Amino acid sequence: MHHGEVIAEHHVLSHPEQLTRLRQYCPEAADHAVIAGDSCLDRLRDARELRESYRQALGVTGEQTLVLVSSTWGADSLYGTRPELPARIASQLPLDEFTVVLALHPNIGQGHYPWQLEMWLRKWQRTGVIVLPEEDLWQPAAVAADVTIGDHGSVTYYSACLGTPVLLAAAPHDAVDPDSPVAALLRAAPSLTDESLADQLRTATQPADLVVATELATSVPGQSAALLTDLGYRTLRLSPPAEPAGFTAFPLPRVQRQEPGAQWVQVRGDEVTRFAAASADAHLVVHVDGPDPRLLRRADIVLGDRFPDPGRWIAITLAEFPGCEWAACPYGSGWLAGSRDGLVVSFTGTDLPQAVPSLLYTRDLLGLDFPEQLPFTAGGRKHEARLTVHYG
Repeated sequence: MHHGEVIAEHHVLSHPEQLTRLRQYCPEAADHAVIAGDSCLDRLRDARELRESYRQALGVTGEQTLVLVSSTWGADSLYGTRPELPARIASQLPLDEFTVVLALHPNIGQGHYPWQLEMWLRKWQRTGVIVLPEEDLWQPAAVAADVTIGDHGSVTYYSACLGTPVLLAAAPHDAVDPDSPVAALLRAAPSLTDESLADQLRTATQPADLVVATELATSVPGQSAALLTDLGYRTLRLSPPAEPAGFTAFPLPRVQRQEPGAQWVQVRGDEVTRFAAASADAHLVVHVDGPDPRLLRRADIVLGDRFPDPGRWIAITLAEFPGCEWAACPYGSGWLAGSRDGLVVSFTGTDLPQAVPSLLYTRDLLGLDFPEQLPFTAGGRKHEARLTVHYG
């Protein structure tokens, strides 16, 4: 309203429940309302056939669980109340079973200054969190997600509308209209607790009350492109185009997950479980490109890059770090690993080579031999490395 007059010629709404609230709050504007659906939700639903493409573009393999962590802005948001949560989530989850993607509202960067936020985000990235570099990438990430951890922001609500299980890390009921669909979501969605995080994510489902809340998103699903196009051309008094209205697909998210420089690895039988933070019964594996040299000095296994003289690198690394038992780095089409006792093993045949030195370390510790074919499981996927023992 301006000087008692309605400013807009049309107020576009997605559902009659919004019209009911608009009549309550501003009855004059209600006369200008048009129900034309939700173009964002229609576009998200249109993209579901590309879900596997988005998942693999985000680095998700096999049956990995993709966790989308979303925060709107403000003191009551997920980030405003629990800024350490994304890194804590990533550090507690097995690296090969879960992929964590973070989508932050752009206003967070404006409130804290972009440089400061970038410094915080780098810390999270070092735990394996994929930080989406562009605002609009939350959309393909939402389509790809298996579960969303969020707050009262629209990304959380849209995730629920896609049928994705939602866990609330912040639920400020007084920050939203109590009669709104988002308020209904806050009442219906389960909260993230301090119990086993991995178990919560593995068993997350969508309650019936949350399904009801998502039905308030749009009363004309799949029709917003046509309705908005018709409204726009009628308002401009122009003839509508002959081609039916539609949406473009979301671009593939061109991002890469940063492998944590330090990992705690559990080996139980032929099963390898990797974490980004200290875990019980685990040994420490550190890459030389990791940010904390103190961890290198504690490492049981040191991993290197593709060096021109890998044998020399292994020998000198073992000499420089007395606590290190094995050192390994890429070599040719595979990897080369060496032990403090002089054992040298090359291996190929797996897309998870960084897990193999942990198997070698554990078998060496237990006095087991090194078979030519070494099967193992990580993140629910079966692998097999081909070993060649050179001398020892």
